[in-house]
Amino acid sequence: MGFEFKIIEKVEKLRIDGMSCREIANKLGFYSKFEIIEIQKVLDSMTKAGKLKTKNNKYFKVREIKKIKGVLRGNKRGFAFLAREDGGEDLFVPHKNLYGAEHGDTVYCVITKGDEAKVVDIVERGIKRIVGTYEKGKNFGFVIADDNSYYSDIFIPNGKDLKAKSNTKVICEITRYTERSPEGKIVEIIGKAGEKESEVLSILKSYGFFNVFPKETELEAAKMQTKYTTNRTSFVDMLTISIDGDDSKDLDDAISVFKYDNCYKLYVHIADVSHYVEKGSILDKEAFKRCTSVYFPGSVYPMLPPILSNGLCSLNGGEDRLALTCEMTIDMDGNIIDRSIVKSIINNNYAMTYNNVQKILDGDKDLIKKYSEVYAMICDAYALSRILNKKRQKRGCINFETKECKIILDEKGNVSEIKPYPYLVSNSIIEEFMLAANETVAEFIYHLELPFVYRTHEEPDGEKMLEFKKFVESCGFRMEKGKMHPAKLQKLLSEVEGSTMESIISKVMLRSMKKAKYTIDNLGHFGLAAEYYCHFTSPIRRYPDLQIHRVIKAMLDGKLGNLTQLENWCEEVAEVSSERERAAEMAERDIDDYYKAEYMLKHVGEVFDGVVSGVTAFGVFVELENTAEGLARLDNLPKDNYDFVEKRYLLKGSKHQYCLGQVVKIQVLGSDIDNRKVTFKILDDGEDLEVENE
Repeated sequence: MGFEFKIIEKVEKLRIDGMSCREIANKLGFYSKFEIIEIQKVLDSMTKAGKLKTKNNKYFKVREIKKIKGVLRGNKRGFAFLAREDGGEDLFVPHKNLYGAEHGDTVYCVITKGDEAKVVDIVERGIKRIVGTYEKGKNFGFVIADDNSYYSDIFIPNGKDLKAKSNTKVICEITRYTERSPEGKIVEIIGKAGEKESEVLSILKSYGFFNVFPKETELEAAKMQTKYTTNRTSFVDMLTISIDGDDSKDLDDAISVFKYDNCYKLYVHIADVSHYVEKGSILDKEAFKRCTSVYFPGSVYPMLPPILSNGLCSLNGGEDRLALTCEMTIDMDGNIIDRSIVKSIINNNYAMTYNNVQKILDGDKDLIKKYSEVYAMICDAYALSRILNKKRQKRGCINFETKECKIILDEKGNVSEIKPYPYLVSNSIIEEFMLAANETVAEFIYHLELPFVYRTHEEPDGEKMLEFKKFVESCGFRMEKGKMHPAKLQKLLSEVEGSTMESIISKVMLRSMKKAKYTIDNLGHFGLAAEYYCHFTSPIRRYPDLQIHRVIKAMLDGKLGNLTQLENWCEEVAEVSSERERAAEMAERDIDDYYKAEYMLKHVGEVFDGVVSGVTAFGVFVELENTAEGLARLDNLPKDNYDFVEKRYLLKGSKHQYCLGQVVKIQVLGSDIDNRKVTFKILDDGEDLEVENE
């Protein structure tokens, strides 16, 4: 037995590919017939064990092939890329190498050549339900997924289609996978494809959001009443106002501000949603499914039923409401020198709007007279907000001036106008006060060492920041050397303010940074240059805020219970809320893109000025003043031989070149509403106009 192990050990060290038994024996220094027979036995044993393979009496080593785990990202043309779990470069997987794996699946792949791979094992199916368009045949039907990444149509057998008609938007549940295509059944009919309501519903449902609440949830909400015990601080006689958008119905927050000789008193009153939505209730389970309200043009998918979100929980004007109040004493330099958090009851004297408050600050005499009771408070609130802002700027927080749009619909639900969202000084008052309350609450709980849900934003990755620095320098700007600090990034934004590069640099900076998320560990907030931060101020529309209200109230009432269970609960809320927040952002973006594509369809053939917002090897993206973005492909650029300079985001020709931030004149060639894409042509001086037929 010892001899056999020694031979195996020696064979494993040899390079034996393509050698016969006698050649291997000679290589090892064995020549007698007896020794060759023994080596033959060893080679047969190794072949049986899968360590060797034979061909034409020659032996070859079986090398272990490294499996690479990852998630498939599909393409409508039928191929996919493997996003590797180990962080390595993506691998290309041709359609012939997918072997029944679909977009979103977790798989093992092996490299076949270069950066090309094939699927060898499907670990977990990633997508179980799909929103798409149903097409009915004679004996069966199929669903074409709305998500272009899902490259397979889903086969629907007869009797599994809920009697849906062709060209209908549906939700399909996959029941079986085959190498040809998945098989499924229709579980919900959304509406006719192409109709606006159906298309918007399809987008929201594809991200897991719901437009109706179960009947039992509505019944539970309808029974709610404003009942409370006496252990609340009454602020009903304190002058209180809220400031929100003109069409806001779910009022989370209200404020009271008082100025003294050497300080301010700021009261931030936040709706006590946790009083009505108890942990584990039907309402709570439905709220946790959503984790956030989703806002889109003309409507909202609320986290809570409207009877609560717009009714009992909303701090509506002139009505007693339950709240959690964060009281802060702030000195003239913006330092919070004292604070407390109490359960309260308030009465919002004036539900005001950003527009009216702005007009008051601008000196509108009629509005000043109408709101004379709170005029002094509004002025004090503005002064305090400037003090808080100055302190934030001094510590180096980043002010991202991202270009948001306001999509205005007419009575029929069609887009009548798209314009940049107005940001007023009055908006900044509430922003500063909510930031102050969020930081104060986070610091307060952190020092009590209680389980909590923090809003965190980690320091950016060094390599990404280095790439961003190179990009900035290619645009003609410079960044300070040394350790990355938010103040350096804010200094850069201040330098580019007002230039055509402002929006572009701000976008690329955001992409270069890590995404803010919810965690149970206090990791600080890099963008705000804040050591402590949480989301406390919007419990009607965000589940993490509701969760931390429960923690605060349990602490105030002395009913914290099992801290390990509380920590596990907070951890689950943080993880799910981060995921649902990303889904809501993508849904809102896709809906905005749908409405923008619809709006631009009315402007086909027209000419606009725009700014280059993206440069690729296949064309140039241009953003218009109204925030609509379109692609001018290479054949829709002035004729030239173009080379793509990737590191400089530059498309360079002998006569023309295009770079980020460049102002160009475009003609709208077409708009594909179904795919939410707009096509542009970049015009050269004196070039004829044309219209693309789509």
